[in-house]
Amino acid sequence: MAQPKRKIIKKTYKKSEPKVKKTRQKPKYGSSKLEDRFASNFLDKLGVVYERQFEAKDIKRFYDFKIGSILIEVDGDYWHGKDLVYEDKNRMQKHSEWVDEVKNEWAISHGYLLYRVWESDINNNGAKVMEELKEILKIEEKRNNKKKRH
Repeated sequence: MAQPKRKIIKKTYKKSEPKVKKTRQKPKYGSSKLEDRFASNFLDKLGVVYERQFEAKDIKRFYDFKIGSILIEVDGDYWHGKDLVYEDKNRMQKHSEWVDEVKNEWAISHGYLLYRVWESDINNNGAKVMEELKEILKIEEKRNNKKKRH
């Protein structure tokens, strides 16, 4: 049995508006879920006023949080190679270590107190992180009081 020939039907479509590419909104630079969680679980609970993504323009780097003369960096365990010796780190982790050193030096040379907190401490040892933050905030308060006296 022979199969019937299929008809090819050309459909013409009315040209409509040109297609517009939907652009995805970019997240804030450097913002992460870990940073968001740190802010809500610690800084907000302490009632601290802070700045997110403080820029050190001369080195073109951002710090996660700034509270007065305190800079806070929230370091992910994997990205920053926690508990790994240099030789065991991958290229990205070695780069993160270099960037961390640059940021550490910049903070010290500009009179900032830098507090680094590990992801594992945020997740597993919140009480320790909260106590450390309270101590650092006391130091900041003392610094401010000394400035006001003069």
